[in-house]
Amino acid sequence: MLMAQKSMYIISRGIPAFMLLVTFCAAANAEPVKPDTSVATSVTLVSDYIWRGQSQTWGKPALQFSAEAVHSSGLYAGFFASNVSSQWVPGAHLETDWYTGVRNPLTGSLSGLAYDLNINYAYFSGGNFNKTGFNLPASSPDTVEISAAVNCRWLTVKTGRVLTKFYGWDTGNSSPGGFAGDPAAGVTGSTKGSYFMDANASYEISDGWSLNAQIGHQTIRNSHGLSWRYYKAGMSRTLDNWQVSLAGTASSEPAAYKNFVGLVNNGATYSAARPAVVFSVARNL
Repeated sequence: MLMAQKSMYIISRGIPAFMLLVTFCAAANAEPVKPDTSVATSVTLVSDYIWRGQSQTWGKPALQFSAEAVHSSGLYAGFFASNVSSQWVPGAHLETDWYTGVRNPLTGSLSGLAYDLNINYAYFSGGNFNKTGFNLPASSPDTVEISAAVNCRWLTVKTGRVLTKFYGWDTGNSSPGGFAGDPAAGVTGSTKGSYFMDANASYEISDGWSLNAQIGHQTIRNSHGLSWRYYKAGMSRTLDNWQVSLAGTASSEPAAYKNFVGLVNNGATYSAARPAVVFSVARNL
C-alpha cells in the first residue's frame, strides 16, 4: 500500500514536468506566427528624379524615402517623399505621396494573375502657380490619381486617371503661348480626367540581377502638343538590403518641353523630357 502511494506521488509530480517539456518542444518546432501587418521602409539616392519620362528635379539628384504597410488581407497604405524643383513645380521643393489600395492574387481560371487597385494623393508643400515669376493665377499642383494594375509574373500593365486638375495645369497657366518650345501647344480646357497607360517589366536573369523596362503614354485631357510617350530600360542588382540600378530613360519629347523656361523666371531653361541616364542606390531599413 505504501509503495502504491509512493508511485502515485511520483507520477503526480512528474506529469506537470512532462507536460511542460512537451509544450516547450512543440513551441520550439512550431512555425513562427506571421504578423497580420508588415512594414517596409527604404531610402534612395537617385541621380535624377524621373517620373514618366520627365525630370522632376531639373536634372539634379534626389533623396527619397518610402514606407508601406501591408495587411494579410491585401490592403496596404504607403508614403513617399522626394525633393523636387520649383522650376518645374511652382513654389514647391518637396513632394509627398500618400496612397492606399488593395492587391491580391486572382483565383480559379485566372490564377497566376494579381490585381492592384490604388488611390494616390500627391501633395507639394508650398506649391502654387501664383508663386511663379510670371504673375499667374492661383492653382494648386496637388493631385489625386486612381489606378488599376494587373500583374503576371514579371510583367505589370497599369492605367490610371486624375480626379483633379493634372498637377494644377489649366488654361490660366498652361494655355497656348505658354510653352516656348511650341507656341501652339497648351491646355484648351479642363485637365481633370487626364490619364496614363503603361507596361512595366522586371525579369530576374540570375540571382540578384534583374532587367527592367517600361513603356507608357501620358494623355493630357483638353490639350494640344502636351501628351507624351515615355520609355525606360536598365538593370538592377540586389544584395541583402541594398539595391543598385542603372537605367536609360527617354520620351517622345514633345517640342513644348524643349528648352522649358523655369517657373522661377530667372532665365534658366531645361528640356525636362530629354533622354537621361539615371543611377540610383537604395537601402531597405
